[in-house]
Amino acid sequence: MKFKGYEDSVLRAQLHDRFTVVYRIASSVAPEEKDALSMAKNITVEQTVEFPAAHIECDAIQTDIIGRIEEFVPCEQGYRAVISYSDQSGTQEFAQFMNVVFGNSSLLPGITVEDIRLSDEQHEWFPGPKFGVEGIREQLGVKDRPISFTALKPMGLPTESFAEEAYLCALGGVDMIKDDHGLADQTFSSFKERIREVCAAVKRAFEETGKYTAYVPNLSGQCDKIMDRVRYAQDCGAGGIMLAPGLVGYDTLQYVASHTTLPVICHPAMAGCFLDKGSGGFECGCINGQIPRICGADITVFPNYGGRFSFSQQQCRDIVDRCTEPYGNKKPIFPAPAGGMTFEKIPAMKEFYGKDVALLMGGGLFTFSPDLSGNCRRFIEALEN
Repeated sequence: MKFKGYEDSVLRAQLHDRFTVVYRIASSVAPEEKDALSMAKNITVEQTVEFPAAHIECDAIQTDIIGRIEEFVPCEQGYRAVISYSDQSGTQEFAQFMNVVFGNSSLLPGITVEDIRLSDEQHEWFPGPKFGVEGIREQLGVKDRPISFTALKPMGLPTESFAEEAYLCALGGVDMIKDDHGLADQTFSSFKERIREVCAAVKRAFEETGKYTAYVPNLSGQCDKIMDRVRYAQDCGAGGIMLAPGLVGYDTLQYVASHTTLPVICHPAMAGCFLDKGSGGFECGCINGQIPRICGADITVFPNYGGRFSFSQQQCRDIVDRCTEPYGNKKPIFPAPAGGMTFEKIPAMKEFYGKDVALLMGGGLFTFSPDLSGNCRRFIEALEN
């Protein structure tokens, strides 16, 4: 089938770079190399033109728009296909970029996205975190130890109780306090009231101690309200904002991060739906480390190994590597392991994660003793020793 605009297509394709995505094709769905190669060829089409390639008579589309297999090799769990795409297929709109990375092919079994290698052009389009590790340390005044991090809990308390919790934690010197990801705009604690009162409580503790604590409200709700809530948090003196891109969208995370002056925390709620659990999806480090970093998150929260979730040490190490390894112009960001953390686990977590980590302790901090401020001081001491 012939298409109009052949010359223009050639010109557009030649003017732009290509990015690559590394896919793993499981041997359980493609035991033979020829079957896996056929699946890889299908990915190149499914992620771009979604049209029978043999019937496209435009050379520019065949050579530049349809994905291009750059490498195809056996790997431990099947076969690995490195496929490149035109930047202009992905565009500067993050939702379309994600669509090209793994849109239709995510519906097929046995395909896992292991890695995303941005082009130089895309590194400019998606510059990543504004703060990163060094910027967060400078904001908090913490130089050589892990960041202490906690969350306001439980859902159902009135705003005044959350404000009191925040005040006591800040009085005890904790570095960062975030909303629990279940806190939104609810009758027991409305968004604006909670942000206003908790910011005031944290400020009061700062005036008494001189120790800065960053309060990070959770941003959720309808897409037309997100930026209004970002601006309100900024005006109230919040020290950051948190979004769960599995709920509000990775495009929303990227947009908000590029339009705020505050540090951005990525929460993993609903991201488990994207995670490869044996039948395909995103590699753990890719969805919990690399993509949040591309989007502009300065801290990414994820389940710690040995907690109430099923992440392994290897998966957690993969996340840490994606947060900190050289990646174009992207600043390193803080991994924030969470979920079932207790004081007893702090030494092992320090040894495993090193100092460039934000250790998130929620229930374990609140329930250690009735003295919440004292618990926070003990938390800091454990991180310093």
